[in-house]
Amino acid sequence: MILLTPHTPLAELTPGSFASLMELYESNYIYMRRLVPELRQLGPREVSRGGSADLHLEVLEKNPYTTTCHLTHLFGRDGEGVHSLPNLKVRVYHDARSAEVLPERGLEAFARHRCEPRPVPGSLAWKWELNRFLNRWLRYCLGQGHGFSARSEPGVA
Repeated sequence: MILLTPHTPLAELTPGSFASLMELYESNYIYMRRLVPELRQLGPREVSRGGSADLHLEVLEKNPYTTTCHLTHLFGRDGEGVHSLPNLKVRVYHDARSAEVLPERGLEAFARHRCEPRPVPGSLAWKWELNRFLNRWLRYCLGQGHGFSARSEPGVA
């Protein structure tokens, strides 16, 4: 069951703390479940056509307690090349009810505009930054009407 009532706001937790990272993982799970309620039943590749750029989901790995997927928007027109941004690998832990970004690369793709020093890759601050981005992006995707369902036409949600 997915609760629709709000829980402890992330704003009330200390940014970058271990407790706020765990809260982000839980919040990311809730948003992933809203976006992909039947993640375990989906085919290997799906597309959601919401109110913005198409959202592409590729299921990379299914295990009894985890599912790893790739989420991205594809931008570009015929002949101009295609850009995938953001380009995130997400692992959903079904038993722990949490979801996190798997660090395929650093924060450069998300923090080019920021002036302060970037967190050290692999650090708590780095994980917090990546997962905070995922949290905001998932909310954006839901707000744009994106969603994936195993009952929709194969390949298109």
